Amino acid sequence: MFRLFTRQNEGDTLFQTLLVEDAMSITNSNFDHAKPTKMVVHGFRSSGLESWMMRMKNELLKAGDFNVILIDWANGANVSYNQATVNTRVVGAVIAKLITVLKEQAGANPEDFHIIGHSLGAHISGYAGERLPNLGRITGLDPAALNFENKNKMVRLDPTDAIFVDVIHTDGRSILLLGLGMFEAVGHADYYPNGGLVQPGCMTLNIFGNNPVCRHLRAYEYFIESINSECPFQGYRCKSYKDFKQGLCLPCSDEKCGYMGFHADKAKPHTEETKVTYFLDTGGSKPFCRYHYQITVSLANVADSRTENGKLLVNLMGSNGNLGDTSVTSGDIDIEPGKTYVYIVTSPHDLGILNTVTVSWLRSKKETPSNIFIEELKIVNGVSSEM
Repeated sequence: MFRLFTRQNEGDTLFQTLLVEDAMSITNSNFDHAKPTKMVVHGFRSSGLESWMMRMKNELLKAGDFNVILIDWANGANVSYNQATVNTRVVGAVIAKLITVLKEQAGANPEDFHIIGHSLGAHISGYAGERLPNLGRITGLDPAALNFENKNKMVRLDPTDAIFVDVIHTDGRSILLLGLGMFEAVGHADYYPNGGLVQPGCMTLNIFGNNPVCRHLRAYEYFIESINSECPFQGYRCKSYKDFKQGLCLPCSDEKCGYMGFHADKAKPHTEETKVTYFLDTGGSKPFCRYHYQITVSLANVADSRTENGKLLVNLMGSNGNLGDTSVTSGDIDIEPGKTYVYIVTSPHDLGILNTVTVSWLRSKKETPSNIFIEELKIVNGVSSEM
């Protein structure tokens, strides 16, 4: 079922049903070929009436005067997983048919269509795209892994399915570890928040918990927030999450950055590039978006200095507020004289122009005096490259 919402009928129950075989359902609807169209597709064991789809619809219509079509394939999704996998091809074909009918009956341009699919819905979007030359954009929200990961591109979402394909990976653990999403890069731009394997706020949940798919669902939560958030969900082009956390990919320069979510098309890789990977950190609860800062601490190697064990805390103060004392180390660590250490810290709000930095060292053995000396301290704003 295709439910159309516009700014003329944006209430959850005010949808207009579009029928592929009924031209009048299109002619008599509020569909406007002159406006961009956003299509949203759910995944396994779901329906088009999910609350997250309604929230996404509301945020989309708040952001722009779009045609928003929520796609309901509940009859095909609420069966065995293997059967649902088979059904994705059929659903993709029907979506492609609808877009073709909208082109023929209402003058729509496939380049103006953006399909947003979660889990199996991401691959459905791909199946629709492979049947449509010049489909504008596909956003894959943690594409389903089982039956798709490391398979031929003909059977999964891939960069040839649309002019621009962006993907958010949030649950890329092995299927043996109960991972539901793909870790494999399959778009033009692939975003890996928090490394793409686990998500803050979901750590304590497992398959037997109250919300067994928290990590998998986090992909659409990030996207929904990104639509109208002032925080940009800045992603940093990087080879790995390890490199990102070591500060090798900040700041934004030489087209190294992108925007995860709704605004990903504002900073796309070069046309010929595919599977470009971006990394970023988020918070564990709403609002999820964070601003990134790189902290570089160089220790002096002087006569009285020695290796110590403890935690390093940093507070950044700027024209828009301060971060507060924040540990940049995960637990106690050893730091050695003459070494340089790089950390990434995040803030839920833009600190503005940085003017003061405080560094605290909490020794694990408080009975001994500290003999750590900082030779140089550098702070880089992840957005503006401010030093």
